[in-house]
Amino acid sequence: MVFQRGKPITVTGELKNITYANIDWSKLSASLSMDDKRYSGQVTSSHEAKFTIQIPKVPANQHPYKLEVRYDGKLLKTLAHVYVGDVFVAAGQSNMEVNYTQYYNTKNLKLDPNASPQGVFKYKDLPETIDDPNVHFIVAQHDAQSVQFPVADENKSSWSEATTQNSKRLSYLAQFFAQELRTTSPNIPIGIIQTAWGGTAISRHIKGGDIYKNHIAPLQGFHVAGVLWYQGCNDAANNATALAYESQFTALINQYRKVFDDASLPFLYVQLARWPGYQYTQIVRQAQLSALDNPNLNSTGNVGMTVSIDTDKGTSETIHPLGKEILAKRMADQWQAMRKKTTVPSGPVVASAERDEKGNITISFKNGTAQGLQAMKPDYSLNASATKVASSTDEKLEGFEAADASGKFSPATATIRGNQLVVSSDDVDRITQVRYLFSGDPNCSSMLYNKQQLPASPFIIAIP
Repeated sequence: MVFQRGKPITVTGELKNITYANIDWSKLSASLSMDDKRYSGQVTSSHEAKFTIQIPKVPANQHPYKLEVRYDGKLLKTLAHVYVGDVFVAAGQSNMEVNYTQYYNTKNLKLDPNASPQGVFKYKDLPETIDDPNVHFIVAQHDAQSVQFPVADENKSSWSEATTQNSKRLSYLAQFFAQELRTTSPNIPIGIIQTAWGGTAISRHIKGGDIYKNHIAPLQGFHVAGVLWYQGCNDAANNATALAYESQFTALINQYRKVFDDASLPFLYVQLARWPGYQYTQIVRQAQLSALDNPNLNSTGNVGMTVSIDTDKGTSETIHPLGKEILAKRMADQWQAMRKKTTVPSGPVVASAERDEKGNITISFKNGTAQGLQAMKPDYSLNASATKVASSTDEKLEGFEAADASGKFSPATATIRGNQLVVSSDDVDRITQVRYLFSGDPNCSSMLYNKQQLPASPFIIAIP
């Protein structure tokens, strides 16, 4: 297993075969040791025979520590392979959960590399899983009835190392995220706690929901480095759940941070990818965008959204598109910036819109997101990669629309002017709304990026 570096380590348990009234808690201790180094902690709370011990911060190391629990000098429990590094919760629904074993491991696919698992791409197009024994993971079973964290059968005895075969059970997105961090910090082990559950609405992941109760709440007291979140497809299926998404999502961020006892815990999430299947995908995308500075967030710091509108490699016809390694790179870059307390990478994020004397609309973006605005052509092919998602183009920006007071949208022209955009439309007398890529599956050959080659989020904005 992996504990979080830089945080107190919490050890919980229950003493067996002893009358709790006779327990002297001052005699119970836990320690992590490696060679001649030992870090010990004492009981911080107890109830009947159950206890909680906190060990002060332990430095990260790619080599294992040994965890020992002793009572009155007697060894009660030993765990030989315990690591200290960075731990992440991989939560949400199927686009976070999607892995080889659960989603693609069928006999026909194995026999035919040219078979199409979802009618869009071929088996041979699936990404290779990672092979890194310093990435460790544990998967939650699809069990909403358990009173304790429902560990998958393969993890009943221990966490798994992300070797080639084991990684087939691990979220593609989570393992590629871990791989990015391991590339830049090879001496820091990574732990992944996978709680994602395909086909689930956000209501099940917040307080009052069964997944929150059985997958998240049991982790109280365990410290992590961040939460990775990809969810929202189910909520895009109807208007009511789409409109409720922002309030539920901001509540979820607050609740997860409380569970892990960190008011500024990095929370990294993916804005919904292109997909034509649900009518209200763009509404959920807008909710995810608005959540970045929602006043109901206890803290807007260390909240990062990854735009996925250009990452699917041309596989947007499936609800589980390719391109998870592109998302992972963007999320890893954001987390590392948060840890270093530097500017968090982001594509242009719309901030305001004003009408000039000619009736044109000037769109401004949040500070730090719109330097070097440029038009780029997304690479919607299987050749796209984390380092090459789009290329420069001289084509006019596409995907912009404007509406008048009636709410009828017409095509609009967007022109880059420094760090702003000027939007106009010959078909609209007085523009009251502007929207960009505001459909479930937009297909444009010239999109808005910044100098970091990160795409602007789809948006809709009203003009007073």
